[in-house]
Amino acid sequence: MRWIALPVGVVILSYALLDVLRSLVMPRAARGRTRLGRFLYRLLWRPWRWVGLRKKTAASRERVLSAAAPVFFFLQLVGWVSLALLGFALILWSPAFVHGLGRTDGSFDDALYASGSSLFTLGIGSAAASGWTRAVVVLAGATGLGLFAVVIGYLPVLYQAFNRREVGVLLLDARAGSPPSGPELLHRMGNAGMASALPELFTDWERWVADVLESHMSYPILVLFRSPHDNTSWVTSLGSVLDAATLILTAVDDEPDESAKLLYGTGVHAVEDLYYYLGLTEREAVIQRDEFEDVLDDMKDDGFAVRPADEAFARFTEKRAKYAPRLDALAVMLAAPPGLWIGDRSYLGARTAH
Repeated sequence: MRWIALPVGVVILSYALLDVLRSLVMPRAARGRTRLGRFLYRLLWRPWRWVGLRKKTAASRERVLSAAAPVFFFLQLVGWVSLALLGFALILWSPAFVHGLGRTDGSFDDALYASGSSLFTLGIGSAAASGWTRAVVVLAGATGLGLFAVVIGYLPVLYQAFNRREVGVLLLDARAGSPPSGPELLHRMGNAGMASALPELFTDWERWVADVLESHMSYPILVLFRSPHDNTSWVTSLGSVLDAATLILTAVDDEPDESAKLLYGTGVHAVEDLYYYLGLTEREAVIQRDEFEDVLDDMKDDGFAVRPADEAFARFTEKRAKYAPRLDALAVMLAAPPGLWIGDRSYLGARTAH
């Protein structure tokens, strides 16, 4: 029966190394139901979120929720190391290699100790190895060094992507409020006589959305990293510029702005990909007619030439339906601070005025 330890150990070790490769090295969306990170997310995020949302103050709620991503990443690293440790232990314990461990009684404890000593490059428990067991010991040491080198190299990439995302979120704060919203963005830009700068802003945010989509699909742990600034979130920021672009395309009685079109297309694509990757369920995202008419009145006062309310509302509702239910699902799942038209405003104390 001990011969089964060898194939089982090889399978466990292969799974751990392949998961590390797919999570940290491959520059593409890492998919698969058997992913360790996906398992941890499904197992831990909902109870963690449940605890965080029941904190009495926004500050304490954010402290709990913001700790999730670093903790999950640490647990993922521990999981990879533990699987590699177990895999090598089973290989060394198998009849093919156990006799090469030297002065031991061939127990699994000795094999586990030799595996850990080799993986962490201590060299104490594996110094007496002989024969082909030496090759396994050397491979374990190389695996340990390689694993930690990849993780150390991965952290700067992760935080650079996080930094790029948050710079955009922070720059939007002065233009769209905190939490941000599309109507507030148009109101402030129009009221300041800067409506002509909207195409450039939409172009910048098209690049931001593309960068977020690429980085968050390649490194999904970024989805859970929260903004360090009060009342802001990358999800509500994405929703606010999408709402602003959609208002420009549907409510303004001018030639459609190309930059708004491009931002809308890229944003809808990003929301759709992230929604399906996380396996969420759409939420009803309904905007009341009187809310929309208030926004139209503000836009008219700010110098925008708006369409009749009936036409604008019908066009806006149709176009927004392509992303809003999925965007709301993202915002609620991440417990993002809700803004006007974005997220669950029923119990998180959203500010709906603009």
